[in-house]
Amino acid sequence: MNSLLNLVIFVLEQLLLVAPRDHVYAAAVAYAYDPVPNIPQYIRPKYASFPQHASRPNEHIKNNTIRLRPQAAGLPYRSSFDYVRAAKYWKANLEETIKVLELITTDTSTVDVEVGNGITLAKLARKELRPGLENRMVIATSHMFPSGDERQIRIIATLMIMYFVFDALSDLRDDFFSRFDGPKARRSQRTPSALQNHLDETVAGIYEEDAAGGNGGHEMLEALRGAFRCVHPEGNFPTVDSYLAFRRLNVGARFVIAAAKFTIKSNVDVSDPRFARFLSLIGDHLGLVNDLASYEKEARALSTGETKDMINIVAVMHNLMSLPSEKAAKAAAFSYLLQVETWIMEEIERLAAWEKLKDEEWWFLEAVFLSATGNTFFCMTSSRYSGEAAKIN
Repeated sequence: MNSLLNLVIFVLEQLLLVAPRDHVYAAAVAYAYDPVPNIPQYIRPKYASFPQHASRPNEHIKNNTIRLRPQAAGLPYRSSFDYVRAAKYWKANLEETIKVLELITTDTSTVDVEVGNGITLAKLARKELRPGLENRMVIATSHMFPSGDERQIRIIATLMIMYFVFDALSDLRDDFFSRFDGPKARRSQRTPSALQNHLDETVAGIYEEDAAGGNGGHEMLEALRGAFRCVHPEGNFPTVDSYLAFRRLNVGARFVIAAAKFTIKSNVDVSDPRFARFLSLIGDHLGLVNDLASYEKEARALSTGETKDMINIVAVMHNLMSLPSEKAAKAAAFSYLLQVETWIMEEIERLAAWEKLKDEEWWFLEAVFLSATGNTFFCMTSSRYSGEAAKIN
């Protein structure tokens, strides 16, 4: 009886999550993790959507995404932003991820390279290929960059996997980035492997996409290159602001913004001072959401000795505010997330009232906004943070 009831609830959640016309494009949600299960009574979000100030919808967002309604489906979506979309091409994302991981497992240049604790890169890739891949990191691309067409989604999927790999292997990273430096770049004289050929094809695809419109591809590569220069400072963070300044770099906000821009073929200048506060707040949002989702997992790793320190907003607030418990620190971190969301909405309205933005600029802001809400949805529905405890049976 319980199994039947659970099945009915699961089906209803899927039906309520997307409109009937979009079911054909929707991936099933298998996990629903609540990072703040005991929200104090005084914290009640007021839901807000992205205001439509452009004169017409963006064609990439309109044609390549579907609308998700996590609140209507009864999912523990911990945000006041009521505007979430997902990519129609989630299967392409999964296929590309599997392809790249399989190439890594057989690549002769990396098969024996250790990434730590005696684990080789090939073993790490094989571990990622175990059952359940479609509910782990792979779904980040589908939710954070929903506006991409099939080719763009495949490109971003490859970069997301390489981001994961590069964090441990500087030699492979240098070889990969040399492929962006033109025909005179220094490369190995050996015959390229299947993995290297695939990376070359990815680079060519990025250049072709940018040639067809926008410059987000180039900015993605530059952001990826710079993502590994982020060094954790010594000692504790003296303020929340100092932590968030570090976290914006550590969470890869620059790459996220560039990839969102890439999916809509935008030429908007990301260094335009008019957008500085909005983009900074989005970076804060990415870090706060990830921290809330990963706190329990990080706390377990700390208690078992798997890690030596805790780099998380919950721990920072616990320390700075001398809060009595983890529960209180989580509530404080979630309250701050809602405050950041309020500032983001205020900044959008300021731009509407005082700046004469073009449609392309509004579309850029919308795509970046969708990356933030997509990240929230990803953190909730990925098994990465919750494990089997949050599986929808």
